[in-house]
Amino acid sequence: MSDDSADHLRQLRELFDAAMDRPESERRAFLDQATDWNATLRREVDALISASEHTDVSLAMFDFGSSVGPATGQRLGAYEVVRLVGTGGMGAVYEAIRADDQYRKRVAIKIVQGGLDSELTLGRFKRERQILAGLDHPNIATLLDGGVTPGGQPFLVMEFVEGLPITTWCRVRKLGVRERVALYRQVCGAVQHAHKNLVVHRDLKPGNILVTEDGAVKLLDFGIAKLLGDDAADDAMPLTRGGVRPFTPEYASPEQVHGDTLSTASDVYSLGVVLFELLAGRRPHIFASRGLADIERAVATEPVPRPSAVATESAAAESGERSAQRLRRRLRGDLDQIVLMALRREPARRYASVDALDADLRRYLTGLPIAAQRDWLGYRLRKFVRRNVAVVAASVLVLLALVGGVITTSTQAKRARAEQVKSERVSDFLRGLLSSVRPAMGGRDVPVSELLDAAARRTETELAGQPEERAELETVIGQSYQSLGRYDDASPHLDTALALREQTDGATSESAIIGLSNVAGLALAREKLDRADSLFTRALVLQRARTSKPDSLVAVLLDNLGSVAHKRGQDSTGERLHREALTIRRRIMSPMDDMIGYSLNNVAVSLGDQGRMAEAEPLHREAVAIFRHNHAGPNPSVADALSALATALDLQGKNAAAESTYIETIAMRRQLLGPEHPDYAWTVFNYAMFEFDQHRYTEAMRLSREVLGLRGKTLAESNPSIAASLQTVGRCLDQLGDTAGAERSLMESLELRKTFLPASNWLIASSESVLGEHFTTAGDFRKSEPLLLHAQSVMEKTFGVASPRTQGNVRRLVSLYEKSRQPARAATYRAMLLPKSV
Repeated sequence: MSDDSADHLRQLRELFDAAMDRPESERRAFLDQATDWNATLRREVDALISASEHTDVSLAMFDFGSSVGPATGQRLGAYEVVRLVGTGGMGAVYEAIRADDQYRKRVAIKIVQGGLDSELTLGRFKRERQILAGLDHPNIATLLDGGVTPGGQPFLVMEFVEGLPITTWCRVRKLGVRERVALYRQVCGAVQHAHKNLVVHRDLKPGNILVTEDGAVKLLDFGIAKLLGDDAADDAMPLTRGGVRPFTPEYASPEQVHGDTLSTASDVYSLGVVLFELLAGRRPHIFASRGLADIERAVATEPVPRPSAVATESAAAESGERSAQRLRRRLRGDLDQIVLMALRREPARRYASVDALDADLRRYLTGLPIAAQRDWLGYRLRKFVRRNVAVVAASVLVLLALVGGVITTSTQAKRARAEQVKSERVSDFLRGLLSSVRPAMGGRDVPVSELLDAAARRTETELAGQPEERAELETVIGQSYQSLGRYDDASPHLDTALALREQTDGATSESAIIGLSNVAGLALAREKLDRADSLFTRALVLQRARTSKPDSLVAVLLDNLGSVAHKRGQDSTGERLHREALTIRRRIMSPMDDMIGYSLNNVAVSLGDQGRMAEAEPLHREAVAIFRHNHAGPNPSVADALSALATALDLQGKNAAAESTYIETIAMRRQLLGPEHPDYAWTVFNYAMFEFDQHRYTEAMRLSREVLGLRGKTLAESNPSIAASLQTVGRCLDQLGDTAGAERSLMESLELRKTFLPASNWLIASSESVLGEHFTTAGDFRKSEPLLLHAQSVMEKTFGVASPRTQGNVRRLVSLYEKSRQPARAATYRAMLLPKSV
């Protein structure tokens, strides 16, 4: 095959692929523009398209001088060729069967076609083999073997992937927006794995992203991938030959089109194009032709539209929406900003990594504020902050004035600009400003709190006529207050956001269900378990009525219901619900997704509370490994997982490992959250309990009193850390000989729990058990016995006799009856002790 014939074949393949990626109604018009200079090429592409409607077509059906490949039934080593699947720029792919004495397995064999085996092509082929050998990820097609044909042509043996391009798969199944985003995150996981192995794919497009029947993404074709740090080898294999660049222009980054040096940012851009198409039903740029000049002009000069501005009616129908208007409303805001950030023209201003893109998509799915900001404002604001760090840090008044100024300026601009643009400016600015909320390092969160308070006051009046934008802001403000532990301030904002969502989108809409979940989450944080249970259950019923397919929102709701059950002491129910959530997430998410880590952690906590520590610890460690893999440096998710692991180690008596993990967690949470945050306080309390178990009573009491120092500040009386810390102080005082002080502290702890918890809650029984132990030690058996017996009744009913909590109370009853000289009763309860508890 001559070079001209090879180039013609590649050009034909590119045009055919590009045409088939378009909706059928747009193909002819596209080809009219793309081939107006070559009637022969147009006829050949038309023939391919026509043939594809009736059979599995490939370019090999048309003879351009290539040599004949393996025949059906021919053996290549241990593999028997079944059929030709398709051809590409470097060769052909065949379906084959491994048919030796070892086993039978369906595979794909990629062979360099005769006539294409130039030094350049062979070099790329060898590099693809090198790259695939270093990649091991469930969403990347696996390299199984390799060899050379009898004719001397190298081949690769790969996992056979039977699936559809991701765009087609979503269209056929009419996946909704959230389901598309959840599926797309599997792609992010695969690409990020490649990047961590210093591989840039350089040809990300739907045709190279297949989805199998069971919903698993498989990333294919690393034929033009680049190994970072291997620039010399890369330069020896240029990306151009005969005027044809082996990439797909519709998905190529600006730097790829211009022939500039490529980095992982190029793949981020291509992923942005794929996401744009998945959401809007078309690509961001429509080229006048496939000529290089037209492509370069478009990517260099044409602005990328918002997906919500160009979403088509066909995309709406294929996403299960009643109209393009409803689809555009669903895309408006977060998804617009995420896509536009990935598609920024300058590589340095895109997401810093695919991980960062994926993290924003996770925040979108879980209703959290995203990191991406609208280009014109976010970029200028960050530049200003970098130039004026001291001024920004010193003057909260400047920030407050800026908030007011944006709203005021937007109001004045109403006469000249669309109302939608005004509301987007307000929403984007406040979302970016408030998404970083946390207590200030080393002190109170005065600047952030004042900013929140100012935003809260103005939102109601300035955005009164814009319910959608106001709902977004009310959610951000409410969740920001909640993240600071200011639950009373968070409540009205989350309630208002829910009411607005129900008003604009309907009570059964997905946005309203997410709003309902947010309100339920606040109730859970405040230990209002009946309300949380009722709201989460209602949200789950509504979401399951909307879709019969498991999705990320169903998993979130199941996980939260599991947390409610756990707080009620219903550990087996909690475990079941957490496992349901984990099963869904494993089906629809990358195995290293943060949400998998959260589910693993929740299942492990449920196991631990049932005394199944040997089962729990590996899950805790797997969760920590996932979060450390995904987040460099201190991170809230890493801290949460470490905190849970520390408790599991503590309860197993692995004291050295537990202590070092507690210390690491406390340091990380103090750095991330500050010393007044409720989560930091809870970790300090757990460490105090560890110190108590090590008989270091003075240190345990000091740590508990550190937590109690936040009482009335960031910790309300109802916060579980208060009653728990009072109980630990009382137990320490008992050990240190201050009986009167111990009784006061233990009584106060019990009264707080009776005030804020239902009468049947096991934590009240726990307080009674500890107080009963105190009275036994003090010799007041008359007071001790009814407390311990009532606690035993509740514990048995809640957990069963075998639970570690119940066993602890049984030991206290044995001690009571031994000290009060009632051997028969002591023997009765001693018989209830399990061997490991004696």
